[in-house]
Amino acid sequence: MNNDDLKNLLNSIQSEVNNDATSGKNITTYKLSDEALTEKVLDVLAEKLTGYKDVKIDGSNLILTHADKKN
Repeated sequence: MNNDDLKNLLNSIQSEVNNDATSGKNITTYKLSDEALTEKVLDVLAEKLTGYKDVKIDGSNLILTHADKKN
């Protein structure tokens, strides 16, 4: 996965998070491609996906628990 692919992946994940948050969901589940399930890519995701209550991988699913909204 090259840098542009990684940027696109992060943008796609963020878009999904935004859609879920707008619809009132507190958890986003994002299916990762086989290409994204490498140690190198997963390390970058862990580094970049901050600000969530929880970030975990379950099989090929990235599961993000959204942080509590601040009023």
